[in-house]
Amino acid sequence: MKNIPKFLLLAAILSTLTILPGKESSAKDALPEFTSLKSVSADNFTRKSKSSFNENASLSKYDKNILQEDTCTLKVLNTDEDCDISFKSSDTDVLTVKQSSENSCSYTGVGYGTAKIIVKITKTTFLIFKEQKTLTAKVSVTPRAVSIVFRQNSREVKVGTKANLAYTIRPSISEEVPVFESLNPKVATISKQGKVTGKKTGKAYVTATISNGQKARCKITVVDTKEKED
Repeated sequence: MKNIPKFLLLAAILSTLTILPGKESSAKDALPEFTSLKSVSADNFTRKSKSSFNENASLSKYDKNILQEDTCTLKVLNTDEDCDISFKSSDTDVLTVKQSSENSCSYTGVGYGTAKIIVKITKTTFLIFKEQKTLTAKVSVTPRAVSIVFRQNSREVKVGTKANLAYTIRPSISEEVPVFESLNPKVATISKQGKVTGKKTGKAYVTATISNGQKARCKITVVDTKEKED
């Protein structure tokens, strides 16, 4: 050992130092690549989890235009199991909301304007993290009508034809739909939308009634087409 030249020992040490950093560098380069792969995988899992949370949840058909003091029902459909559902009004001066079951609520018009029912679906996962989805239902509330009149006191209709009866209600912002009735349906009928149909020659009165009991009346005269042409 004593006879080994010093320059050979020095060469051996330098060779060792040159090899070791190369191996260390290689290990460091491999580590970030492995970490990045794990990170991408976890991110993809999170995105998939969020997109699939209650993706089929929806709201049932509901009344979007209601009158003051009207009460209607809203229901949530197709939710996942073990979810908590809450309902809230965006403006309690216009619309109040009351939960009536696990997945439904009743809402009542108390003022005039537009408000939203905010529906939150929440679920606590096994990691004690909460997943949440929000649905909204827009509702317009208008006042009840205080008066109604037909724009024509009388109207002539031919047998077998139809005619719309225009009317005016006050206040004009009210969305109230009156109840129509024919007092002689053998001569003329009237639909829920206020469309008159002539059945046979003669005269009939039709009425439109609003919720406070006020009525409007229009006289309908049904004529024969052939007689009119002569």
